[in-house]
Amino acid sequence: AAHGGDVTSLVLVPSLAARFPEVPLVAAGGFADGRGLACAISLGADGVAMGSRFAITEESGLARGMKEIVSSGDRTESDTLYGKNFDGIPARVMKSEESMRLMNGPAPLPVVIYRAFNAARKMNIPLYKVIPGLITQW
Repeated sequence: AAHGGDVTSLVLVPSLAARFPEVPLVAAGGFADGRGLACAISLGADGVAMGSRFAITEESGLARGMKEIVSSGDRTESDTLYGKNFDGIPARVMKSEESMRLMNGPAPLPVVIYRAFNAARKMNIPLYKVIPGLITQW
């Protein structure tokens, strides 16, 4: 999954780099190799976060079957869905019967809260860091 927003990295990175030149800027969203890194640096970023790229490494806790799907090369960006019905925050996910079913309507708030807190617990993220994101999405 990849979280996104209303403004793409191509627009956001140069804007933030110009506004806050003293703050290290890590670009995220669509960066998966050296070409993306070079692009982000040319836009003013100091580095990139490669969430999906690192999700398929041996060290990642992502299910092996999902790693194989993502890294197989058989899937493209056309095989994904984008919406906020998974955890309340806009995200891109692999298209499947289940993800298409979830796209039919927003997840109920208690489900969103449970999923966010459960994910935070599994990743050892303090819950107080999750709450602001939940509040801004509802």
